[in-house]
Amino acid sequence: MRMKSSGYVITASISSIKNIVCDEVWQITRSNKNIPGTLWVPDLAPSPDLYRQFLNQWKDKPGEEWWHFYKNRFEQELKTGEKLNALRKIWYLVQSGKVIALVCFCKDNNYCHRSLVGDFLKQYGIRVEEYTKDRTINDGYKQLTLFGESK
Repeated sequence: MRMKSSGYVITASISSIKNIVCDEVWQITRSNKNIPGTLWVPDLAPSPDLYRQFLNQWKDKPGEEWWHFYKNRFEQELKTGEKLNALRKIWYLVQSGKVIALVCFCKDNNYCHRSLVGDFLKQYGIRVEEYTKDRTINDGYKQLTLFGESK
Protein backbone atom coordinates (compact mmCIF):
# COMPACT_ATOMS: atom_id res chain seq x y z
CA MET A 1 0.00 0.00 0.00
CA ARG A 2 1.38 3.37 -1.01
CA MET A 3 1.33 6.05 1.66
CA LYS A 4 -0.26 9.39 0.76
CA SER A 5 2.35 11.69 -0.68
CA SER A 6 2.53 14.67 -2.95
CA GLY A 7 1.36 13.94 -6.42
CA TYR A 8 3.62 14.19 -9.44
CA VAL A 9 3.96 13.10 -13.06
CA ILE A 10 6.11 10.34 -14.48
CA THR A 11 6.88 10.36 -18.20
CA ALA A 12 7.95 7.14 -19.86
CA SER A 13 7.96 4.92 -22.89
CA ILE A 14 5.03 2.50 -23.04
CA SER A 15 7.53 -0.35 -22.79
CA SER A 16 8.13 0.69 -19.15
CA ILE A 17 4.56 0.75 -17.84
CA LYS A 18 4.81 -2.54 -15.96
CA ASN A 19 7.64 -1.07 -13.89
CA ILE A 20 5.92 2.18 -12.92
CA VAL A 21 4.10 2.66 -9.63
CA CYS A 22 1.34 5.22 -10.14
CA ASP A 23 -2.36 5.90 -9.77
CA GLU A 24 -3.18 6.34 -13.47
CA VAL A 25 -1.40 5.68 -16.76
CA TRP A 26 -2.32 8.07 -19.56
CA GLN A 27 -1.47 6.89 -23.07
CA ILE A 28 -0.79 10.17 -24.91
CA THR A 29 -0.60 8.80 -28.44
CA ARG A 30 -2.36 9.53 -31.73
CA SER A 31 -3.65 5.98 -32.05
CA ASN A 32 -5.42 3.92 -29.44
CA LYS A 33 -3.55 0.63 -29.21
CA ASN A 34 -5.93 -0.44 -26.41
CA ILE A 35 -3.22 -1.22 -23.88
CA PRO A 36 -4.79 -2.68 -20.73
CA GLY A 37 -4.51 -0.44 -17.68
CA THR A 38 -4.09 2.77 -19.65
CA LEU A 39 -6.40 5.67 -20.31
CA TRP A 40 -6.08 6.86 -23.90
CA VAL A 41 -5.72 10.67 -23.95
CA PRO A 42 -5.17 11.76 -27.58
CA ASP A 43 -5.62 15.40 -26.52
CA LEU A 44 -2.00 15.35 -25.29
CA ALA A 45 -0.65 13.76 -28.46
CA PRO A 46 0.63 15.78 -31.42
CA SER A 47 -2.08 17.02 -33.78
CA PRO A 48 -2.78 14.81 -36.80
CA ASP A 49 -0.98 17.37 -39.01
CA LEU A 50 2.14 17.51 -36.85
CA TYR A 51 2.20 13.73 -36.52
CA ARG A 52 1.93 13.31 -40.32
CA GLN A 53 4.74 15.83 -40.81
CA PHE A 54 6.89 13.85 -38.39
CA LEU A 55 6.18 10.57 -40.21
CA ASN A 56 6.65 12.01 -43.71
CA GLN A 57 9.62 14.34 -43.19
CA TRP A 58 11.51 13.60 -39.98
CA LYS A 59 11.01 10.05 -38.71
CA ASP A 60 14.29 8.55 -39.90
CA LYS A 61 16.40 11.71 -39.61
CA PRO A 62 18.58 12.73 -36.66
CA GLY A 63 16.65 14.72 -34.08
CA GLU A 64 19.04 17.63 -34.32
CA GLU A 65 17.69 18.30 -37.84
CA TRP A 66 13.99 18.58 -36.97
CA TRP A 67 13.47 18.78 -33.22
CA HIS A 68 13.52 22.60 -33.08
CA PHE A 69 10.64 22.82 -35.59
CA TYR A 70 8.64 20.04 -33.94
CA LYS A 71 9.18 21.48 -30.45
CA ASN A 72 8.05 24.98 -31.43
CA ARG A 73 4.93 23.70 -33.15
CA PHE A 74 3.95 21.30 -30.34
CA GLU A 75 4.50 23.98 -27.69
CA GLN A 76 2.01 26.14 -29.62
CA GLU A 77 -0.44 23.23 -29.71
CA LEU A 78 -0.19 22.88 -25.92
CA LYS A 79 -1.82 26.32 -25.64
CA THR A 80 -5.00 25.20 -27.45
CA GLY A 81 -8.29 24.39 -25.74
CA GLU A 82 -8.35 20.58 -25.86
CA LYS A 83 -4.76 20.27 -24.69
CA LEU A 84 -5.19 22.88 -21.95
CA ASN A 85 -8.24 21.01 -20.64
CA ALA A 86 -6.25 17.78 -20.36
CA LEU A 87 -3.32 19.63 -18.75
CA ARG A 88 -5.67 21.20 -16.19
CA LYS A 89 -7.04 17.76 -15.36
CA ILE A 90 -3.51 16.48 -14.69
CA TRP A 91 -2.80 19.53 -12.53
CA TYR A 92 -5.91 18.90 -10.40
CA LEU A 93 -5.15 15.17 -10.04
CA VAL A 94 -1.57 15.90 -8.98
CA GLN A 95 -2.75 18.55 -6.51
CA SER A 96 -5.01 15.90 -4.96
CA GLY A 97 -1.97 13.65 -4.42
CA LYS A 98 -2.23 11.43 -7.49
CA VAL A 99 0.76 10.11 -9.40
CA ILE A 100 0.06 10.17 -13.13
CA ALA A 101 2.22 8.44 -15.74
CA LEU A 102 2.24 9.91 -19.25
CA VAL A 103 3.36 7.29 -21.75
CA CYS A 104 3.90 7.09 -25.50
CA PHE A 105 5.78 4.91 -27.98
CA CYS A 106 8.88 7.09 -28.32
CA LYS A 107 12.05 5.47 -27.01
CA ASP A 108 14.10 8.68 -26.67
CA ASN A 109 12.47 11.29 -24.46
CA ASN A 110 14.93 13.90 -25.77
CA TYR A 111 12.96 13.94 -29.03
CA CYS A 112 9.46 13.25 -27.77
CA HIS A 113 6.29 15.21 -27.07
CA ARG A 114 5.95 13.65 -23.58
CA SER A 115 9.00 15.66 -22.48
CA LEU A 116 7.35 18.82 -23.82
CA VAL A 117 4.16 18.04 -21.92
CA GLY A 118 6.32 17.51 -18.83
CA ASP A 119 8.16 20.80 -19.36
CA PHE A 120 4.83 22.61 -19.69
CA LEU A 121 3.60 21.12 -16.39
CA LYS A 122 6.84 22.04 -14.62
CA GLN A 123 6.11 25.70 -15.37
CA TYR A 124 3.05 25.35 -13.13
CA GLY A 125 4.81 23.76 -10.18
CA ILE A 126 4.25 20.09 -11.06
CA ARG A 127 7.11 17.72 -10.34
CA VAL A 128 7.83 15.69 -13.48
CA GLU A 129 10.36 12.90 -13.78
CA GLU A 130 11.25 10.69 -16.72
CA TYR A 131 11.23 7.03 -15.75
CA THR A 132 14.53 5.31 -16.31
CA LYS A 133 15.46 1.78 -15.39
CA ASP A 134 16.45 1.40 -11.72
CA ARG A 135 15.72 5.03 -10.90
CA THR A 136 14.50 5.96 -7.46
CA ILE A 137 11.56 8.33 -7.69
CA ASN A 138 11.47 10.72 -4.74
CA ASP A 139 8.45 9.17 -3.01
CA GLY A 140 10.51 6.41 -1.44
CA TYR A 141 9.84 3.76 -4.07
CA LYS A 142 12.63 2.27 -6.10
CA GLN A 143 11.44 1.51 -9.61
CA LEU A 144 12.56 -2.07 -10.24
CA THR A 145 12.90 -4.10 -13.39
CA LEU A 146 11.51 -7.59 -13.75
CA PHE A 147 14.93 -9.22 -14.22
CA GLY A 148 17.02 -7.12 -11.83
CA GLU A 149 20.17 -5.23 -12.65
CA SER A 150 21.64 -5.31 -16.10
CA LYS A 151 25.32 -4.78 -16.72
